[in-house]
Amino acid sequence: MRLPIHSAILAASLALGLASAPLAFAQHADIDVEVISNKLVVDTANTMPVNATTGFKIYEGNFGDFFGGPTKTRDPGFHVDDGMFVTGQQLWFQATGALSFWNGSSWGTAGIADTFSITDALANNTLIKSTGITHPTGAIGQADEGGGIHAHVDFSISAGSPSGAYMATLFLTSPSSGVANSDPFHLVVNYGLTTVNFENAVSALAVPEPETYALLLAGLALVGGIARRRTRSA
Repeated sequence: MRLPIHSAILAASLALGLASAPLAFAQHADIDVEVISNKLVVDTANTMPVNATTGFKIYEGNFGDFFGGPTKTRDPGFHVDDGMFVTGQQLWFQATGALSFWNGSSWGTAGIADTFSITDALANNTLIKSTGITHPTGAIGQADEGGGIHAHVDFSISAGSPSGAYMATLFLTSPSSGVANSDPFHLVVNYGLTTVNFENAVSALAVPEPETYALLLAGLALVGGIARRRTRSA
C-alpha cells in the first residue's frame, strides 16, 4: 500500500531529523589501554566516538566533580588489564597540539588566558593552552603485581575560563616497557554546559554512527521516490 504523499514526506522528514540529531555518547568512560603488536592501543572495543577531522578517539569528562570542586575532575581514568605489562613498568601521557574551545555553537581556539592543567602521579603540572604546552609529559602509574594499571590524574580548567567545552589532545607512552606510543586521542571536558549542549559539542566533532547514516540514506531515498512519483503523475 502506497503512503499518501503527505505521510511519506512526514516519514522522510522524521528519518532526516533523526539522522541530524545530536549523537548520544557515554560520558566518563575510562581510557582502556592494551599492548597489541608491541604498541599501546586505546579503545580496542571501538566504543568511543571518533573525531571526523583528525580520526582520533574522543573521551569525555566533566569539570565540577563533587570532590574536586567546580574546576576539577579525575575522569576519565586510565585502565590497563592484568598481564599487559610487567610489574613496575610505567604508563605516561604526552600532551600535543593546542587547546580548543566550544562556545555553544562552534569549535575554535581557546582564549589566551584559558589553561587546561593535568597534575600527574608525581605532582607535576602539564599546562595546555592555545599558545602552547608547558611540561608536556606526565606520569600516570605503574603496573602492579598482576601487570595491570588503574590510575587517575587530576584535570582542571583555570578559574575564570568561560563556560563551554574544552578539548585537549594526548597520546600514551611507556618508556620503561619499550612499546610504541599510542595514537593520539582527545579529551573533551564539559565546563558549565547542560548535558544536551555538551553532547552537541561532541556531536559537532564526531563521525556519525553507522545507524545514523542508515537513517539518513533511508530518508533521502524516500524523498527521492516521492519526487519521482510526483514527476510521473504530473
